[in-house]
Amino acid sequence: MQGGGAERVLINLLNLFADEGYNVTLLVLRKEGIYLDKIPSKIKVIYGFRTLFGKKISNKVLSFFGSKVLYKMFVRGNFDIEISFLEGFPTKLISGSSSDSKKIAWVHADFGSYHWTNKMFSYGEEKKFYSKFHDIVCVSKLCARSFSDKFGFTDNVKTVYNLLDKNLENYTKIKFNDVFNKYKTTKITYVGRVEIEKSVDRLIKSFEEILSMGYKDITLFILGDGSLKEDLERYVSQNNLSSNVKFISFKYNVYDYILSSDYIIMPSYSESFSLVLAESIYLGKMCIATDTAGAREVLKNGEYGLIVDNSKDGIKQGILKVINNPELKDEYIFRINRKDYEFSRVNVVKKIFDIINF
Repeated sequence: MQGGGAERVLINLLNLFADEGYNVTLLVLRKEGIYLDKIPSKIKVIYGFRTLFGKKISNKVLSFFGSKVLYKMFVRGNFDIEISFLEGFPTKLISGSSSDSKKIAWVHADFGSYHWTNKMFSYGEEKKFYSKFHDIVCVSKLCARSFSDKFGFTDNVKTVYNLLDKNLENYTKIKFNDVFNKYKTTKITYVGRVEIEKSVDRLIKSFEEILSMGYKDITLFILGDGSLKEDLERYVSQNNLSSNVKFISFKYNVYDYILSSDYIIMPSYSESFSLVLAESIYLGKMCIATDTAGAREVLKNGEYGLIVDNSKDGIKQGILKVINNPELKDEYIFRINRKDYEFSRVNVVKKIFDIINF
């Protein structure tokens, strides 16, 4: 239950199931992460490994044993529906179920450009795991296409966009807390994990070049944690960027930070669906995103936000474009039609229930 978008979507989904009266048991493979205390009280939680097991030890166990053995080790009880909500070990485990339950696998990754599980399983093993599921739920059309291209499944592959927080609507109606009030600058914010695929290092170096051009009245906020954070904090300090680049530890509620920003930026190498982009658009914020198929889907091919070349120079040029042309912000925001936004909660909820009600 780490601080990623998939985990945040899971909390939204669990809240939905709890509100609708479903009897849900959540298996958390490792008892760790910042979202554990956000699991709804109506949800029964069981843990595969508790804190005395390190990540390396638990990974060895999950790698060594077959899916059927793992299922018997960790799953107790009979269920009508069994869901693997993430690629990798959760998918392997649920594929070992021999019950007559309906089995659903959620896929969040773009396997065409970022097949991260190929370090865990052979192609044949992973395809066999997915063959055990009745439905494969992909979080974007791109995600569905790349999954089908990779494994050959088509008939049971469906697209269901990430479920937005039920409280998001309130933030468009009430006065938010301006967390950046003391900064009288143009505020550009990245929200997400600080990992290689998110390209935060590329963003910081692009921003550094902009500062060297004489643009000083801008601040970049990096909101999130990850394995690269300490290295990037060191880079910012050593290169005298600390006055204009600020790191903020992960926050469960990011909406005040989004609403307090002038622009939201997503510099990823690859995105299948960006929850932060969808939330920011819904909240009426202009977004800048590198050219990924997922960003094109969420930003409607550039209608709802600025899509830039997927390179360090592309990020740099995108930032320069918005700060040199501030009127663009209002133009993009004016185009957003929240009532017809296909990622809205009401549309996604209907698709979810169409799949789980059988």
